[in-house]
Amino acid sequence: MENQVLILGSKGMLGGQLIKVFGRGAIGWDREDIDVTDTVNLKSKILNLKSAPQAVINCVAYNDVDGAEKDPFLAGKLNRQAPRELAQICKDLSIPLVHFSTNYVFDGEKGEYAEKDLPHPQSVYGETKFQGELEIVKNTNRYYIIRTSVLFGLSGESKLAKKSFVDLMLSLSEKQNTIKVVADEINSLTFAPDLAQAVKKLLDDKKDFGVYHITNSGQASWFDFAQEIFRILNKQIVLEPVSAVEFKRTAKRPKKAVLLNTKLPSMRSWQEALREFLNN
Repeated sequence: MENQVLILGSKGMLGGQLIKVFGRGAIGWDREDIDVTDTVNLKSKILNLKSAPQAVINCVAYNDVDGAEKDPFLAGKLNRQAPRELAQICKDLSIPLVHFSTNYVFDGEKGEYAEKDLPHPQSVYGETKFQGELEIVKNTNRYYIIRTSVLFGLSGESKLAKKSFVDLMLSLSEKQNTIKVVADEINSLTFAPDLAQAVKKLLDDKKDFGVYHITNSGQASWFDFAQEIFRILNKQIVLEPVSAVEFKRTAKRPKKAVLLNTKLPSMRSWQEALREFLNN
């Protein structure tokens, strides 16, 4: 597809993979190119592109789950207000919007969630992400809201790019032989290159607009995830399974918020994706 897509947050982990997947068809803007909360400037910059993009893909978010509890204003600005303004711009310019949300919009009581299940967030982060979804739905009808969970892959180029759980485990294993890992929180896991490919396919196939759950197949606790990392690397680390209450974290997290994908073909297992990532 030679039609161009505009990727906002192009130097984060996912943005970087989308740039690779769309290749010559990608225009990437990061924080040094545009402030996504400056609506007037953003709209005029999009209008100044040689041709209207086939889609705007928004990878910008405030995704520090605990930090959001301390700075709800900034979390709301990036997770609720920016998507609202972006949806209005995209509607005015007749461009589809692709936006990413999270399994943390759910409370974890039900355990497994399909796209049609009603969100009930437990944290400021989850609440602002859910509000962002609602703003998009309210302000444009040409949208793909993609909920995903526990992203891993190559770190983004941006200094502000969030470190993945894999990076965290590898860095801890350099300093200590025993690592405590939460065993009673369960999520879906997502390899960033697989998600980027799925997004391109979604656009290429012109799927119906709406909400999609896109993650790798399977589910895991943080402990399961850590075990698999060190098993693949054949690294002798003692992992100690602990309850989430042992870690003093500001934000409440769902105990089990697995995203069920009921609309698209399944992706490969997270274990296979992790093996490819670590072996490369």
